[in-house]
Amino acid sequence: MWLNYALRELLFRRSRSLVTVLSIAVAVIAAVLLTALAASYARAIRAPVETVGADVVVQITGDIPPKLEGLVFPHPNALVPAAATATIGRMAGVISVTRGVYMWELAPDHYQSVLGIEDGEAGLGSLSSRLIAGKPLHPGDRAILLDSDFASKNGVQVGAELDIGGTKFPVAGIVDAARGGKVVRADVYMPLAPAQELAAGAPMVQALYPFRRDDANLLLVKVDRQTLESVVDRTVAMLGKKGIVSSELSFREALSGVLFLSQRMGLIVAVVIGVFAAAFVLRATASAIAERRRELAVLQAVGWPWRLIRRQVLIENGMLALAGVALGVLLAVLIAAALGHISVTLDLPWDLSSTPHFIPDATLDRTQTITVPITVPWEAAVIAAAGGVMVALAAALALAASPPPQPWSLLRSE
Repeated sequence: MWLNYALRELLFRRSRSLVTVLSIAVAVIAAVLLTALAASYARAIRAPVETVGADVVVQITGDIPPKLEGLVFPHPNALVPAAATATIGRMAGVISVTRGVYMWELAPDHYQSVLGIEDGEAGLGSLSSRLIAGKPLHPGDRAILLDSDFASKNGVQVGAELDIGGTKFPVAGIVDAARGGKVVRADVYMPLAPAQELAAGAPMVQALYPFRRDDANLLLVKVDRQTLESVVDRTVAMLGKKGIVSSELSFREALSGVLFLSQRMGLIVAVVIGVFAAAFVLRATASAIAERRRELAVLQAVGWPWRLIRRQVLIENGMLALAGVALGVLLAVLIAAALGHISVTLDLPWDLSSTPHFIPDATLDRTQTITVPITVPWEAAVIAAAGGVMVALAAALALAASPPPQPWSLLRSE
């Protein structure tokens, strides 16, 4: 009975009902789509650093060696003090710290970048997932993996030997360059221990730093995402002006002009649209009740208690809210599917994948275009749906909570 009466009433006032449904639908669409875009944007700017299995890359700016020959540390890869490494590892929210040694080998007839890395998800483990030929490396191995572009350019295959700093290493495998991204990319990868030995014995390294066989010049830090900003801020404060702390926050600052994709701006716009939709629903509900004053007076006159009339208004607004929410979620899903994906182009800092400026063949294109699909976050859809229903019901409750009118004063002229 109640539902049939409410449905007939809504159909009778179809224009007002349609506008109310559309208002709720627009608010739901805005909330869901803006949240989806913000989430996709966040995934895109995380992608460059996540390719190395970490959330934060820590480096320290150093000095230029007396001679650019042999094994040298690039300018953004000075010795990271062991005390700083230990302090970062103890920070709240830090899950793991993977140490690395990044070097250039400069010779009259060739150039190659070398990365020695610890075992783990952000270290040798990440290389294993990109292996396209040969076998993976283990911490105790004295072998190397080659970047596929470097191997192809120099005609080196699995099983060959490569001279690095006067020591020959067997090539155990080839890793896919395309899947590796452009952050901390190297031509040659090896376990950390042999890289530390090479650095500790390199004259141009020792000329600048007291590098020992247990030191590092690069840290890959995995953190709890909720503490990312805190970890970055504390690391920057600890290392001072020479510290280079790279994370998704760095790319977010570089793209600060893309306001409509930022999570905070998306939330602000969604809230503003929601407030306008709530105001319209409240006004529409008030207008509907004002138009039906005579009808409600008749219902009171024939014996309907005011609480049943309030319930009827609640049912009608609830039906409008459910229809608006369903329409909004459906349209949001269809629009997200039609858009498909977003593409974000990032210019990666030289520090994150340094190459010698004076060697043209070593130039690396640091522009990276990241494409991520737009997926509807169902948590946001549920929250938006619940918000739409609550707004409609709150509007009905606010108006129905007013003192009941006296029907006889409205019907006196009848």
